[in-house]
Amino acid sequence: MGLQCAKQKEKKPIKALEIKQSLSAPQTLSTTKEAINFVESQSLANLMRTKPVKEYLTEQIAKNQIYVDSCDILAERIEGKAQLILRSYNNYTEKALKIKSKVLEYYKNEYINYINSKSHTPKNSDLIIKETIQLLVETSVILNCLMDKNFDDETELWWGNDYYYDRIRVLALTADTSENIDPITTPILQYLNALKARILQVIPLLPSQPKSISNSVAITNVHLTQFYKDLKFEFAKDVEEEVKF
Repeated sequence: MGLQCAKQKEKKPIKALEIKQSLSAPQTLSTTKEAINFVESQSLANLMRTKPVKEYLTEQIAKNQIYVDSCDILAERIEGKAQLILRSYNNYTEKALKIKSKVLEYYKNEYINYINSKSHTPKNSDLIIKETIQLLVETSVILNCLMDKNFDDETELWWGNDYYYDRIRVLALTADTSENIDPITTPILQYLNALKARILQVIPLLPSQPKSISNSVAITNVHLTQFYKDLKFEFAKDVEEEVKF
C-alpha cells in the first residue's frame, strides 16, 4: 500500500495470466478499516490506471467487505483529501476539487435524506446503497489518480468512455448528456445526476440541499485560500534564500 501512483516509463502488454492473478488479489479483508485502507491505497489507483477492468471495483467491494457502514468513513476520507489535493497542485487540481465537491454534495444531501426517509422500498434502497458505496470507492480512487502529476488522461482515464454506461442503465434512466464537455469530470457527474434523478423519483423535495451546498462551497473556498497563502509563503522563502546566496 506504500506504492506510489506513478506512471511507468514504458508500458508493456499484460499477459492474460497476469491479469487473472491481479484480479484474484487481494484476498478478503477482515475489517472495515483494512478495506478502507485498500481503497485509499495508491497501489489500487495505479492498478486501475494500468489495467482498467469494468467490473473490478465491484468485485473488490464484495471481496473486501466494504459494506453500508463504510459509507460515512469513505465520505470522511474523501472530505479529508481537500488539503492533499491542494498541496499536490497540478493541471487536474480544479477538476479533482469539482468531483470531490459534487460527490459529497450528493452524499450529504440526496443520499442521507433518502436513507432517513420512509419513502423507499427495500429493492430500491439496496440498489441506491450499492451504487453509492461504489461511487464513493470510485471517487477516492479517481482523486488519488488526479493528484499524481504523472497522470496521463489520454491513456489512463479509466472512468471515461462507457465506464458508467451500464450503471446508468441499471438505474432505469438514460444518460444525461447536457454536461458533455470535459472528459475527466463529465462521466462521473453524468452518473451522479442519474443517481440523483433516481432518488428524486421517490423524494422530490430536499429542503436541506441549498444550505449544505453553500457550506460545501464555503469549505472549498477556505481550503483554496489557505493553499494560496502557503504557496505565497513558500515563494517568498525561496526568493529570500536566493538573495542570501
